[in-house]
Amino acid sequence: MNIKLKKKKKQLRRKSRSKSNMRFRDSKVGMQCPQCGVFMTESSPPGKNPCSVTIEHIQPMDFLHGGASNISNIEIICDSCNNARNKLKQKYELKGDILPDKFWYLSLYHELSSNKTKLNKIYPQEWDDLQQLFSVNFRSRNNSKAE
Repeated sequence: MNIKLKKKKKQLRRKSRSKSNMRFRDSKVGMQCPQCGVFMTESSPPGKNPCSVTIEHIQPMDFLHGGASNISNIEIICDSCNNARNKLKQKYELKGDILPDKFWYLSLYHELSSNKTKLNKIYPQEWDDLQQLFSVNFRSRNNSKAE
């Protein structure tokens, strides 16, 4: 990855960590993750606590999707679900595919039956891939709690 691209990515990450976004993130501690239902804990470094609150951009905030870092494009989910969504995004981008913004929105709010129907009808393979990643993360999260 070239230096200019790394700098731009760092700038984008910094924008998502505004004080208002951090307050919004922290206000969700103790609430259920909208993806998996786990009760979220306070923020921690990535990968340290799979239940910690993280900022998820509904429309990905990168050069391909152009999502903004404002409150209307943010949902708070657990670190484990955030990790699964990022892995799916990377998997498809490595193949040269870009998942549409509609997929990211529908998958984030999949508990609505109309969204789940659309996911199964329009994006069956992508939705299946994401569910498998959620399942793997859920099992590893439960295994780390048991230890």
